[in-house]
Amino acid sequence: MTRAGRLKGRATALASNAEGSINVLFALAVLPTIGLVGLGVDYGMAISSKTRLDNAADAAALAGVVTAKEFIAANAQQSDVTASGIKAGESQALKAFNANASKVPFATVSLSQLEIVRTGQTLDATVSYTATVQSTFGRIFGLSATTLTNRVNASVDLASYLDFYLMVDVSGSMGLPTKDSDAEVLAMQSKEKQGNCQFACHFPDSVGWTKAAGKIQLRSDAVNNAVCELLKRASTPVVPNQYRIGIYPFINQLATLAPLTDTTTSLAALRTAAQCDKVWPLAFTNLLDTGSTQLFTNNDPKTGTGSGGTHFEAALPKMKSTIKPYGNGSASTNSRPFVFLITDGMQNSQSYSAWKDTKTFSGNPSKFAGYPNADWNGSQPAQIDPSKCTDLKNAGATISVLYIPYNIVKNYNNDSYIVWENGRVNQFSPTLADPLRKCASPGFFYTANTQDDITASLGAMFKQALRVARITQ
Repeated sequence: MTRAGRLKGRATALASNAEGSINVLFALAVLPTIGLVGLGVDYGMAISSKTRLDNAADAAALAGVVTAKEFIAANAQQSDVTASGIKAGESQALKAFNANASKVPFATVSLSQLEIVRTGQTLDATVSYTATVQSTFGRIFGLSATTLTNRVNASVDLASYLDFYLMVDVSGSMGLPTKDSDAEVLAMQSKEKQGNCQFACHFPDSVGWTKAAGKIQLRSDAVNNAVCELLKRASTPVVPNQYRIGIYPFINQLATLAPLTDTTTSLAALRTAAQCDKVWPLAFTNLLDTGSTQLFTNNDPKTGTGSGGTHFEAALPKMKSTIKPYGNGSASTNSRPFVFLITDGMQNSQSYSAWKDTKTFSGNPSKFAGYPNADWNGSQPAQIDPSKCTDLKNAGATISVLYIPYNIVKNYNNDSYIVWENGRVNQFSPTLADPLRKCASPGFFYTANTQDDITASLGAMFKQALRVARITQ
């Protein structure tokens, strides 16, 4: 047999052998199968490595902003506190990233960005990395490594420095009882002298004052109790000197019961001014309109709270000039002002005119030595002019209004003067909410009537001020 014949015979025999064909096909198929499995293993390692590196970046960003925030809070008086705090934060972020990234096997990692930036009262950290993870099986197909990248951010708000100006209405209407049932009791018990009187009759020498003492809660009492609760809440700031509170009652004019005071070190002074440790009457009830002026200075009837009306047009501009500074809350010397206006919203441009020269006084000058007798010019109820609030807001203050509704006043007898007076105020009381809402900064309008609601609303106003005190420049 020739050589060609022998080759032909062997080929024919191989072709007829099915077992040999399967072996060849299996050998040809196993290599790509192993390669695909290997690529899956490499891919799983890459995904695992990316998860661990992402976690490392997250931890670094969080460590950075937290460290910077703590440094700034602990060294608030340091001149370059922001730069030093950022440096400390970035150093801690780098340590945190390296400690976690070093545990990722077969990876070469580099940070392309690690940065902390302060914008107003916000710290933002950015961490970006690039990593190369070596392949084990991918090299068979020419894939020697996998490249991973990511960028993460973390933010934290610094404690804002806030000033709270409590602008408290102590006009006669704030002497209304908080309950209708108490109003009826007071009206009936007061009729010996005032007849039908439910408000503006709580003078220390009147029957109504004696009857209300410790028995009937007035709106001034409820507001006072709520302010005392607010002082408790403000006594635990995040950082020292974070909150300052001042108490400014007004009738015809704005007066100062307690100037802006740090709640960290001088809480006792604020509580003493508000008479929080007494039972009745508290400070705001003692300051209710008495026909003269209180908190005056230098024997001058043109100073103090005034009497006989509610003059927002005088009190709001005075508050505008009282606020210092109009800051953004970034430092104790650059605190952000919030005005808490607590009122029933009834404006009344009453005043006193002297007999001799017709000069006008906000309080009765007859009570002061050396001043002439004067007449009260009568009730003139009206709505608040919200444009006066606009001036204050434009200056940089946030106005939070706690509206205590001036409910319809009922008549319990036919005393002609009291019925006439009640009728005048009842014409305006249903219309007072809308101008007060316009007076308030957007989202800062609250309504409350009862003691519990007044306390809860004042607490909510404080909480909202903390929540929104986030500055973006």
